Amino acid sequence: MTEPAWQPQAAIVVGAGSGIGRAVAEEFAARGMDVLALCRRPERFDASPARGRLHVRRCDVTVADELRAALPPIAAGTVVVHSAGVAGPIAPIWECDESAGLQALATMVASAWHTAQLCLSQMVGMNSGLLLLASSGAAGKVAAARATYSMAKAAVDQMTRVVGAELALVGSHVGVASLYPGMVDTGMQAAAREAADRLVDTAFAPALASFGAAHAGGLLMDAQTVAQDIADLAGRRPGALNGKTWRLRNREWGAV
Repeated sequence: MTEPAWQPQAAIVVGAGSGIGRAVAEEFAARGMDVLALCRRPERFDASPARGRLHVRRCDVTVADELRAALPPIAAGTVVVHSAGVAGPIAPIWECDESAGLQALATMVASAWHTAQLCLSQMVGMNSGLLLLASSGAAGKVAAARATYSMAKAAVDQMTRVVGAELALVGSHVGVASLYPGMVDTGMQAAAREAADRLVDTAFAPALASFGAAHAGGLLMDAQTVAQDIADLAGRRPGALNGKTWRLRNREWGAV
């Protein structure tokens, strides 16, 4: 069956309180889409210039019941972006704070799973929709002192491949894809630099040097620019994106 034309009409951004998530929510709204932004601190959007089409709902995305209650019925032509993430803990795993590590996995893995399960259960029934999951090149690297983050992003990429295959098997026109936006100038990057600085006199310092170097060299991408590129990616046919991981380089998307 030929895949129907795709023009996203609405968006839901999970983890939209800051950084890429907030920028993506505002970009979708600026493009005339109705947007629901889910985040723990909705007051951050009070002065948003895109507030007219952007509806903000408080939600701790790590709590499945809160996420379930916050998600509305999904209409055809909806793109969902999961961008919830945290930088830490940055340390060898035997020195990581247990609660911080488990909270990080809840933010980046458990909430991505719940988002996929809740949204796709509706999208598949309508045979319409796109789910984009924020990931990272750290998923495929031996990133010393970042086992938690690397594990989380590897899980997101693998889920993308498996769920994409499931959608293809049933002939669905719904798509799921993960994306690598690169190093972006966000609060999460600042937190990573601060954590890396605490390990500057340890054996792990060389593996973490890229955080400070990218900032000092002006190499970090602007979040709003990256949001424009993510919105462009969301405009592609879900079937063409499905099951793949997409990397942003020089403002061009390529499959990993």
